[in-house]
Amino acid sequence: MKIFVCAVCLIMAFSLILTADSWAAEKAVQGSKARTFWQRLFNYPAEVAEESVETVSETGKRGTEVVTDEIKRIGEVTSGDIAKTKELVTEPITGTAETAVMAVKETASIPVEAAKETAESTPMPAENK
Repeated sequence: MKIFVCAVCLIMAFSLILTADSWAAEKAVQGSKARTFWQRLFNYPAEVAEESVETVSETGKRGTEVVTDEIKRIGEVTSGDIAKTKELVTEPITGTAETAVMAVKETASIPVEAAKETAESTPMPAENK
């Protein structure tokens, strides 16, 4: 009878250990999910700001290039190169339109890029199934 009681106690202790271990692993996954949620929640605005700064920078750079090219054309036309007159009129319009299109495309893609970068920088926790 003593052996039977000892065997039952050992089985119960072993079951209790496995249950506690499983419960602890489940709690760890839930805690990890909560931590990941908060990391993503605060990382996303930072990524959007970073992408916005890049877009503004690229737009400013392109705008500066358009102005620089226009100044070169004015210099060429005033120095006697009349053939460049057409470019003097069309280049600023074309350059400005291209800059605007680029800015709109990049601005529209900011949320998508920020979400990708946030997802890449914050790994999802492994789930126990």
